[in-house]
Amino acid sequence: MNYQDFESAWYLGLIVTSFFCIMLVGFVAVVRHARQLTLEQGPAVAWMAVSSAVFTFLFLLGICLALLVGIVVLAGG
Repeated sequence: MNYQDFESAWYLGLIVTSFFCIMLVGFVAVVRHARQLTLEQGPAVAWMAVSSAVFTFLFLLGICLALLVGIVVLAGG
């Protein structure tokens, strides 16, 4: 095992964790304001806000996990 492979995976793990934490905070903020948004703008706007937060979370998580899997596969081969 090469040290540089471990270092890249370590930094990518930190990036994945930071994206997860930032997106989790954003998702909680959207959900907290969803009731107020429903009352002011209607349920369709609130559903779009929540669904876009979920989509963004899954998109960022998928990209980071794909990068992490790529580094692990390159390190193994």
